[in-house]
Amino acid sequence: MNSKIRYIEVILPLPVEGTFTYSLHKDSDDVRVGQRVIVQFGIRKLYTAIVSSVTLEKPSGYNVKDVIAILDESPIITGIQIQHWQWLSSYYMCKLGEVMSLALPTSLKLASESIIIIHPNFDGDLTNLNENEIILVNQLINKQTLLIKDVILLLNQRTVFPIINELIRKDIINIKEQINDSFKFKTIDILELNTKDIKSSLSKVIGAKKQYELLDKFFKYVNKYPDKKWSVVEVLRKTGISRSILNSLVKKGLLKITKKEVSRLIKSTTSIFPLKKLSNQQENAYNEIKKCFNRQQVCLLHGVTSSGKTEIYIKLINDTIDQGKQVLYLLPEIALTTQIIHRIKDHFGDLVGVSHSNLSNSERVEVWNSVKENDKSKLQHKVIIGTRSSLFLPYYKLGLIIVDEEHDSSFKEQMKSPKYNARDAAIFLSKLHQARILLGSATPSIESYYNAKNNKYGFVELTSRYGNISMPKINVVDMRKAYFQKQMQYHFTPYLINQIKQSLEEGSQIILFQNRRGYAPVLECESCNWSPNCKNCDISLTYHKSVNILRCHYCGYTENRSLECKTCGHNNIIDKGFGTEQIEEELNILFPEAKVQRMDHDTTRKRNSYSKIITSFENGMIDILVGTQMVTKGLDFDNVSLVGILNADNILKFPHFRSYERGFQIMSQVSGRSGRKNKVGKVVLQTYDINHEVINQIKNHDYQLMYKTQVQERHIFKYPPFVRLISLNFQHKDKEKLTLLSKTIAVTLRKSFDNRILGPEDPQVSKIRNYYNKNILIKIEVGSSLVEAKMILSKIINKYRIQSNFKSLRINIDVDPI
Repeated sequence: MNSKIRYIEVILPLPVEGTFTYSLHKDSDDVRVGQRVIVQFGIRKLYTAIVSSVTLEKPSGYNVKDVIAILDESPIITGIQIQHWQWLSSYYMCKLGEVMSLALPTSLKLASESIIIIHPNFDGDLTNLNENEIILVNQLINKQTLLIKDVILLLNQRTVFPIINELIRKDIINIKEQINDSFKFKTIDILELNTKDIKSSLSKVIGAKKQYELLDKFFKYVNKYPDKKWSVVEVLRKTGISRSILNSLVKKGLLKITKKEVSRLIKSTTSIFPLKKLSNQQENAYNEIKKCFNRQQVCLLHGVTSSGKTEIYIKLINDTIDQGKQVLYLLPEIALTTQIIHRIKDHFGDLVGVSHSNLSNSERVEVWNSVKENDKSKLQHKVIIGTRSSLFLPYYKLGLIIVDEEHDSSFKEQMKSPKYNARDAAIFLSKLHQARILLGSATPSIESYYNAKNNKYGFVELTSRYGNISMPKINVVDMRKAYFQKQMQYHFTPYLINQIKQSLEEGSQIILFQNRRGYAPVLECESCNWSPNCKNCDISLTYHKSVNILRCHYCGYTENRSLECKTCGHNNIIDKGFGTEQIEEELNILFPEAKVQRMDHDTTRKRNSYSKIITSFENGMIDILVGTQMVTKGLDFDNVSLVGILNADNILKFPHFRSYERGFQIMSQVSGRSGRKNKVGKVVLQTYDINHEVINQIKNHDYQLMYKTQVQERHIFKYPPFVRLISLNFQHKDKEKLTLLSKTIAVTLRKSFDNRILGPEDPQVSKIRNYYNKNILIKIEVGSSLVEAKMILSKIINKYRIQSNFKSLRINIDVDPI
């Protein structure tokens, strides 16, 4: 035991700057980086903190508080994780505690009211205790537990922590976390025989027909499978007898029920299949990737849709596992994990784990434990398939990261700090682990493709589909002409309707893409043009017909649909625009025999709803799948012969420098869902602008031309990849104050950044949740020091944050906004 007092730096799960120093008493147990400790922060708040460093050197200039308790026997996070958190905090200009809050499962963050209990070794000796200590100990002996707030009331003073700490040191009391250690192992009820004398047992229930039947059957199960553990649920299901009958046998002492710990993680039930033989094109790409990895850490695989990228991923995963290393397979959407899990588990079984935001807190903890070094979990996962949050698991020997659909905007956290991009954060994580990272996409982001073309990344291409199947034929249909000639049926051109009919007759499936959910984005009075708007946001309410409500998709505000205009009183309210709900209704009218299913945010709120819809579609139980961007991303269905894009213009006409790139990516990706097995697919793309340059690029599957034209424009107008962007968002409840304060900050910023500052300007939605918004965009040329620019920006922002008239102003920073 070290006789000297040690000091630790800790990370607190709070939006505060930096780390904080606490002392460990000389008699404390050893503590290591990555362990959790309970510390006092502020006047009387207790928090669970993570140890980031340990030293013998006492900080000067202030008194250091003691650590109250050490929670873990061994570290729960690794040194590499802490380095990753520090990079995220620095790069994305957020607080280290915000990264901790995001990264740790809720069950591992024990910030809570703590419970004080008597130490189990306390012998009752109250000598050498002062008055307050005796009062506290006596109360604990009577009540067994006390909360911190109870102690404050009991002793009638706020400074109770010195008293508590002293009693902890004397081994008289302990601190016990109430919550919030909410993780509990899952258990099931196991049924066992309480006797080996079968005849005697049966004779005791000879007059109770159901009890006799249950006992007799259970004896037979046990004799047939003597090593099997029978769960109560399984026995009741097999016998068809009620729980009350079983309980009667337990009360009589003939059967007994015990608890057994089981994992929440689902074990693979399928056989393990050998890896598929790669085609010549796939084998060449695989070998080229291996060569790239010998030279560079990052490689971009640009493979057209259905070119067989996943089989190459599987071969690389197998190589990595053979080297005794772990693999992280990142996907942008939960919906994608459903299909990929089955394909990967076919080859690697229980070595594969899944991590995404739909898991419960307890499931997240089990996944967390399953990837830790030397952990004694029920399952040990070598491969993790997950969305962006899976970056934060405690990998100890990461060898490969795959970022599939690397271009996808879902990899960017946009709602809360840190606003990180999982693709870029994964690249830095791979450097910390000295792992390799493969970025894969049929439509790479402009930035990634630019990096590959300029030798910053390795680069490999797959230029044709697996089996040399032709790319889908894209038919561009003029909606303007169809409307003018009054040929439209609802929102369908005659050509699309005929193609749907033909596909249904052939027994093929159809995917229809519409990038808006709900029934109608706008309701409007025909007499005076009044529209119902959100009371909290500057946005019209979207009509959801199935529940007959109007909903704001920004703040969640809802109201019932009014049949009368609230301005002029007329009842001629019409809907404008259309969403997936309206398309579903129209399809049921046009094709009453077809089975139609919608996949959007509204239909996938419930747990496992993604996988249920996708499985139903795979099994042919759905003829037409209507969806938002969820249906565009990497899904692989054998029987889809037709894809319909119902309105290309609402993507391309969005006022953003990435709109053409995104439009090409989204529409190319959804087109790629068509004709993936042994037949050429068809795509019908409805638009009002058949001559639009991006429409023609999509039609010709010409990524190279899209990239070339976009890079030229971005070079002229100074957008990525030629500059780095930092977005500042200002929010205030007073519109005039917001304008004044944001302009004041802009003036100061221009003194340092000159004409690199754009704004302040109103965003497209200028008021959200009762806060008005202004945005400023900063452009930093590639080659200039981004670190220096951030330092200057931080100084300016921090200077204003402490001024009284700016304290009510919210300032949000987004590095590399998308």
